Amino acid sequence: MKPIAGLACIVPVGRTDSSDRTAELFLYRHLPVKPETAVPSQIIRSRIAAPSCGMIEVGALQVSEAQMDSFMPEAQIASALGIVLLLALCTHIFYRRPPAALWPALPLVFSSALIFSLGDLIALVWPNDSAIRGGGMILVYTGLLTIAPGWWLFTTGFAEMVGYRKVPFRSALPVFVAINVLLWIGMITNPWHGQFIEARPLARSEYGPLWYATALINYAALCATVFVHAREGHFIQDPTIRTQSRFLVVAVSVPMSMNMVYVFSPVSLSYDPTALGYAISCLLFLFAVERRDLFVLERVSLPSVLDHDADPIVIVTRHHQILYANPHAEKLFGQGTLKPGAPIGELLELAVPSFSLTEFKNSAPQPREHRFTSPWGVESFVVIEVSIVEKSRGNEAGLCLRLRDRTALRTALDESEEHLALLEALDLAIGEGLLYKEPTGGIRYVNEAFAKLWGMSTREMLERGNQLQTYLGTMLREPPPKKIQRMWNPEDAPFESPRTESCDLAMRDGRTLEVRTLSIETEQGFRGRAWRLTDVTQARQEFQAMIQAQKLEGLGLLAGGIAHDFNNLLMTILGNTEIARGGIHSDSPIQEALADVEVAATTAAELTSQLLAYAGKTTFITESLDLTLLIREVTGLISVTIPKSIEIDFHLDDELPLIRGGSAQLRQVLMNLIANAADAIGDARGTINIGTGTGRPAPRSDTCASIEHGAISGDVVHVTVGDNGVGMDAATLTKIFDPFFTTKFTGRGLGLAAARGILDSHEGQLIIESELGLGSTFTFLLPLQEGARPASKKTGSSAHSGTFANRDVLVVDDEAPIRAVLTKHLAAAGFNVHLAANGEEALAAVAEIGPALRLVILDLAMPGLSGVETWSQLRTTRAELPIIISSGHPEDAMEKLEGWNTAYDGFIQKPYRSQTLLLAIESLLDPGES
Repeated sequence: MKPIAGLACIVPVGRTDSSDRTAELFLYRHLPVKPETAVPSQIIRSRIAAPSCGMIEVGALQVSEAQMDSFMPEAQIASALGIVLLLALCTHIFYRRPPAALWPALPLVFSSALIFSLGDLIALVWPNDSAIRGGGMILVYTGLLTIAPGWWLFTTGFAEMVGYRKVPFRSALPVFVAINVLLWIGMITNPWHGQFIEARPLARSEYGPLWYATALINYAALCATVFVHAREGHFIQDPTIRTQSRFLVVAVSVPMSMNMVYVFSPVSLSYDPTALGYAISCLLFLFAVERRDLFVLERVSLPSVLDHDADPIVIVTRHHQILYANPHAEKLFGQGTLKPGAPIGELLELAVPSFSLTEFKNSAPQPREHRFTSPWGVESFVVIEVSIVEKSRGNEAGLCLRLRDRTALRTALDESEEHLALLEALDLAIGEGLLYKEPTGGIRYVNEAFAKLWGMSTREMLERGNQLQTYLGTMLREPPPKKIQRMWNPEDAPFESPRTESCDLAMRDGRTLEVRTLSIETEQGFRGRAWRLTDVTQARQEFQAMIQAQKLEGLGLLAGGIAHDFNNLLMTILGNTEIARGGIHSDSPIQEALADVEVAATTAAELTSQLLAYAGKTTFITESLDLTLLIREVTGLISVTIPKSIEIDFHLDDELPLIRGGSAQLRQVLMNLIANAADAIGDARGTINIGTGTGRPAPRSDTCASIEHGAISGDVVHVTVGDNGVGMDAATLTKIFDPFFTTKFTGRGLGLAAARGILDSHEGQLIIESELGLGSTFTFLLPLQEGARPASKKTGSSAHSGTFANRDVLVVDDEAPIRAVLTKHLAAAGFNVHLAANGEEALAAVAEIGPALRLVILDLAMPGLSGVETWSQLRTTRAELPIIISSGHPEDAMEKLEGWNTAYDGFIQKPYRSQTLLLAIESLLDPGES
């Protein structure tokens, strides 16, 4: 009969007599599992009657009692050796603190082997104590069924740690553990259900299905781990890791092979060599850990690492005694100052007074910058980083002080802050809005000036991102040109394009913003597009004013030249017409023709006057005026020309302060404004509101378009002329001062253009507010002037022939026709007329006539000695001699007349009628004087 394979031991349990022995047979098979795990066999208990010879025969194997007892010490020595080596290995491994990726796999592997070896030893040492022996066998089962999962968990962690990812069945571990738990329960209950091994005395044992399942699963898992480590040992590039992987292959294979030899050997072995395999595996592990740095990838020493560190490093104990200082720290603190064992507190207090290690007792605050002073007085800036140095098991060994030199960085930061401050100052000084966009279209930078021009903050602009363009478009009166819109989007206009575009943006609030965009590329690699925004509202107004001034200057030169000669011609025409009409009968048919000539000449004179006013060349004699009285006078004259359907509503200040100006010129302004208001209402029913007051009136709240001309400061009075007519839009307002512009029909004259020129000459301001369908309001403001005195107003009877009989008058004019006309008019009034063609003749005539000369009528524009120079010399010799200055275009001559006195000086604009001349004479001479 064949021997029973796998007979481990036969333990005698007692004697009944000399011939019979009863032994309890423990048969167990070591299942094919991991080398260290050696899954315990199932135990089959059966009582066998042995012959009296003391031999127990099972199958073909005969074992004597003495021989059986000799087997025990050998098995105990192997198990004890494995236990001692496992304890040494575990102690060494735990002391070295292997990488976290191998926990808890590594303790589980060694603990499983240790549990198996302990259980095996217990079962061998106390075979007669069923309780102790049973506990030992449970430890054997537990170690065998936990070592295979432990090796698999270790293999996956080790492969991941060394960067080897090709581990099969990585997620099958939970299933594997669950199966082994069930198998463990089946093993410890085997004597009751016999699903692992059924032992038959004197016959071969039969293996149950659970035995085969246990062997297949655990041996397969161990073979898989061997395969993974073998493949790592072949493919991994790092020679250290390759060597470690090969040691792991041997360490796993030796116990597993011994267990498989014991289980499947055709020759029965005296004891299970699995524990001996664990001992050999432990020796391999100890050698690999010590000589091949297993579980620790590289042996490092503190000086070999920190001596070459770029930063000064000092390691101190918990009590702040120096343990180590690298060369850079020695150089920083001074050679020989950082001696091992010496306290570091005094050195830190001298070098870094603002730093103290006592702050690090309970917590490590954030590193901050300190001023460091070297032993030779050189100052630098350092950041001190403090970290805890730990021994094994997390015990604190001391503190590590790393001093990072921030001097160069601090200098660079200071310089960058200075540059930033300079840029901010330039940004504020320029006052222009700046925005930079990256090639992706995102906003890289926007300054406060840019955001402020749109009434936003920089944060709001950045938050809107790609929607910013749409939002800004709602603030514009009209969209910008397409070329500018395309530039905003980098897809339509790449940033590499060198094109530079600019345009004006008309805002809804009346402002004008100039936008300019250009491509930006710096040496530091920044690429994008810059947008510069400037409020050019005032600049555009000034530019338009400059253009208008240039136009007016050119027109003024033309008008002045025309006015001088043309008014002299008109003076001759009007004077001779009056003389002709006075020389014929009033019923003569020629009277009507001469009257038409007078009207035409007067109209031509008015047109010339408007042209001079438009060009700002109007000349007047200032006098103190009450605008309220002037308005009543003008409206009384013009009301007859206004349609009856239009009412005039007055809001006049009867105590309005006096202003200084020309009454005739301001009458013309008022008549133009009232006539325009009546034209705006037309034939419909409406109201013209006329008001006066001091200060600036409040702006209208219902207007969408407005325009201002001129500037004024200080105390002012205002006159408003408003209507409820058709109103105007912004486009119409821009043309309202153009000569001959009208919305009614072509060719209405100079109108508002002349009014603006008159107000310019009075240093006034004109404000126009309008709304389509609601009407317009014209407001002009004039400055108050202190010390204004009323003009001399001498009333008397109308001039007639002989009023100024026997009074000598000198007429000074370079035009002979004018001298002839004036001679006839003045002789008719009773004057003795003396004539002079220029200034030199005038001075000679004054000296010749002497005190009898009562009046001089002086032309300004004359060849040789001018009228201004003649007037000045006459005032030197005859300060109280009445002088009337006459000119068709006085230009700037009137401003040169210093010492003008309205009691003795007068002015009359050519052309003029004889009646106007006599009224001017009456203002200076009393007709009743002898």
